[in-house]
Amino acid sequence: MTSRLLWFPAAGFVLLTLAVSRFDIWISAGAHTAALAHPAWRAVMDAVTLTGGTPMIGPLVAFGCLLLLMRGHWRQALFAATAMVVTLTVRLGILGLVARPRPVDRLAPASNYSFPSGHSTASAAAALILVIVCLPSLRHRWSRAALVIMAGLWALAVGVSRVALVVHWPTDVLGAWLLVLVVVPATGLLLDKLPGPRRAEEHDQDPDGVRDPDGDFERRRAGREVDGRRE
Repeated sequence: MTSRLLWFPAAGFVLLTLAVSRFDIWISAGAHTAALAHPAWRAVMDAVTLTGGTPMIGPLVAFGCLLLLMRGHWRQALFAATAMVVTLTVRLGILGLVARPRPVDRLAPASNYSFPSGHSTASAAAALILVIVCLPSLRHRWSRAALVIMAGLWALAVGVSRVALVVHWPTDVLGAWLLVLVVVPATGLLLDKLPGPRRAEEHDQDPDGVRDPDGDFERRRAGREVDGRRE
């Protein structure tokens, strides 16, 4: 069922590759006018867009993978590194195939083709990977909700900044988000089929689905079984 759900964002992505729409032109014209009329807004968008570049995200992902490896979570580290590399590689391949020109009146430096947005792809992939890797280890609903909201808002802000600075059409950003929704989960599904030891989190959960990396739940259950046999 999970793999079937990937067809929906995949179909939307294919539709967005067709052409620049009137919607793109209308939104980009408004973004250009707003940025020139409000220098403070433009400055904020300049700052936000820097956080979505691969020079910023790449080292952070590498550091996160290193931390996971140091804690023995090699599967999560493999997923994070592979999902990021595969997503950005697929994006580069599509970039050349679609060869969509960028807006001509852009307000920030940009090169190469436009679809899908590189900053939006990298930030959305990093946000989704962060949620997938970290969510199972959070015990409280509020912390899980905070993680999802903060990661989602950051990816959203980066995408908005690319449109606000008129370096991408809106459908470039939408296409990047849809691409991430396909490639990152698909990478996880493929990695789950690799042979090897079962993931620790499959063992280290109590009946409520809370991670128990120290194995306390298993020890408690074994103790109850021994007590039952003694009785």
